[in-house]
Amino acid sequence: MVARKNSIGLVLAGLLLSILMASMDNTIVATAMGDIVGKLGGLDKFVWVTSAYMVAEMAGMPIFGKLSDMYGRKKFFVFGIIVFMLGSALCGTATSIVELTMYRAIQGIGAGALVPIAFTIMFDVVAPESRGKLGGLFGAVFGLSSVFGPLLGAYITQYATWEWVFYINLPLGLIAFVFIAFFYKESHQHQSQQIDWLGAVTLIGAVVCLIFGLELGGKTFAWGSWQILGLFAGFVALALLFLFAETKAKEPIISFGMFRNRVYWSSNVIGMFSGAAFITASVYIPIFIQGYLVVKRPTPVSYYCQ
Repeated sequence: MVARKNSIGLVLAGLLLSILMASMDNTIVATAMGDIVGKLGGLDKFVWVTSAYMVAEMAGMPIFGKLSDMYGRKKFFVFGIIVFMLGSALCGTATSIVELTMYRAIQGIGAGALVPIAFTIMFDVVAPESRGKLGGLFGAVFGLSSVFGPLLGAYITQYATWEWVFYINLPLGLIAFVFIAFFYKESHQHQSQQIDWLGAVTLIGAVVCLIFGLELGGKTFAWGSWQILGLFAGFVALALLFLFAETKAKEPIISFGMFRNRVYWSSNVIGMFSGAAFITASVYIPIFIQGYLVVKRPTPVSYYCQ
């Protein structure tokens, strides 16, 4: 089932590196967005660089989690590392904000495989009495990435170039790949499960419609235009279809049974709003400071809009 005892430390190190890459790739980019927009242009589209990554990651997590249970965790985790490294390398070669957004979506697909499978592998390789302690360690990586990611992104853009915000993932990913590919020995016994494809598709579609509607409304199209109203209508229709699909699925993405526990659903709602506030602040505050408050740059707004 698991890694040999003398290699468990290397496997855990590979898992921690993978989670660090996936969780830090939003915060490290946030402070580099000023330089990225300055070089590539597209100030009105810079938010998609973050949104594409997060939507792709959200879409991949439930699917890769189920696939890893059915066909093996190692192959899909290694696949996630490779795709994430490929996306990182492509991001460094982007020549426009649209290209960068597409490459960030590739990164997000890789992250969607890394995050859920890392925790399941950790549960495989350690004894039950140690899982709580290591689970806290894995969770702490997300907190550390929130603190050191923006600092590292600012340092890299100041003393190197913005491309290295993405290229830094390549050596880290290579180390994680070696540790997992050569030292993690998994069981060949897997369990058959059903993937809630309808729930996944409708959830992704609803989120994409909502994001496009909020982003394009009032700028590209008027709020009352048929394009924006159509996007919001699509969001409502797909959201209702998603809720219906979850009541019929044998293994739904979101089980309605969890809402019977007040502590469970209230903590998730609080986490949703706190996460939204954090992501919004981490994306907009750095570019506001660099674009409006840093007096060393002459005419920063026109500089970004070139």
